[in-house]
Amino acid sequence: MDYQLSKLHKLLKESMERFCREEIAPAAAFLDTCSAQEAADTMKANFKRLSREGYTGLLLDDDLIGQAVAGEELAKACPATFLSALSSLTALGRMVKRYGSPKQQEEVLSELAGGEKIGAMACNEGDAGADMGGMTTTADYKGGRWILNGNKDIVTNAPFADFFLVLAWTKRDAALEAGTTFFLIDRHMEGLSVGDTLETMGLCGARAAGISLENCSLPEDAVLGGAPGVGWAQMQSAMDDIRIAVSVLCLGIGMACMEDSTRHAKAKKAFGKPIGLFEGVGAKLATMFTFNDIGRMMVYRAAWGREQFDPESPILSSCAKLYTTEAVEQIASMAMQVHGGHGYLKGETVERLYRDARFAALAYGTSEMQRAFIAKDTLDNFKAA
Repeated sequence: MDYQLSKLHKLLKESMERFCREEIAPAAAFLDTCSAQEAADTMKANFKRLSREGYTGLLLDDDLIGQAVAGEELAKACPATFLSALSSLTALGRMVKRYGSPKQQEEVLSELAGGEKIGAMACNEGDAGADMGGMTTTADYKGGRWILNGNKDIVTNAPFADFFLVLAWTKRDAALEAGTTFFLIDRHMEGLSVGDTLETMGLCGARAAGISLENCSLPEDAVLGGAPGVGWAQMQSAMDDIRIAVSVLCLGIGMACMEDSTRHAKAKKAFGKPIGLFEGVGAKLATMFTFNDIGRMMVYRAAWGREQFDPESPILSSCAKLYTTEAVEQIASMAMQVHGGHGYLKGETVERLYRDARFAALAYGTSEMQRAFIAKDTLDNFKAA
């Protein structure tokens, strides 16, 4: 593995940093406090800007290093916009590209890449987070159609999504590996309804809501890829991409915290000199840099392994997520400490980032789940001993 970015990736980083600073960052604070309708309008406008810059198309490509390089700049400028793009293009879009039928790909991918439509993946339920076997959403095949019933909880992008990728039981008496199926559903299908927008602690611009399915009747070709019963395998593959993307989100937040703290430490003076020259503050800045740099290397290693079809790719992505999600919480806490009481004020950049940072260790597999997965792999590799 070459840790030196290619010339193309260096140019991508430079152009994305400039674009995000000028086009995305100015609305980040607004997205944190605006109304649900204003958030939807702003996010849709951001998606169109990202499309013109080529970022939405990049997320549907197989250049995972490029996605990490560009994504870090987006997440640094506006973590909420990054999360919304992750949910639309990494979670739904890449699933459709990888497993969807030609018809599904034709109907969905060009509009996602063009920023015209937004997607959302709906897997989580109130009693089926870590234990997906507790999922209650069902799809029954009757008269040549699939009839879906159930509820999905905390679906990012749901208030303004155009497409939903919904996981349901198609064979309830089978295991997850053989009894679950993804369905691609248009927002306007009869029987699908979106609940009230949920208030979240951070990442407020990436609005979430629950969805309900009540006798939602779908044609046979709504099954992702056309073959029922393979939803679990599809989701496990998608989780590698999603864990890497969440790690990139953490890198962006961590870098934003470090840069904001560095500016503050150079500008703020105490006892006649910048506070960054005091050992306690300087040590925090150094630790932030170290955490970010280690996290970036882990993300690039995981992305490279995914590109190379490394059999250890799931473990690499899990390790990257575990480290970066826990590191960014420490980085955000140190950034708050550097800013002192002013950092605790509502509306300060570091206050918003502090709240945003807490999300990552909870989403798409908690830290406890990552540790259990990594430990199992370690024990399996050494079970002969």
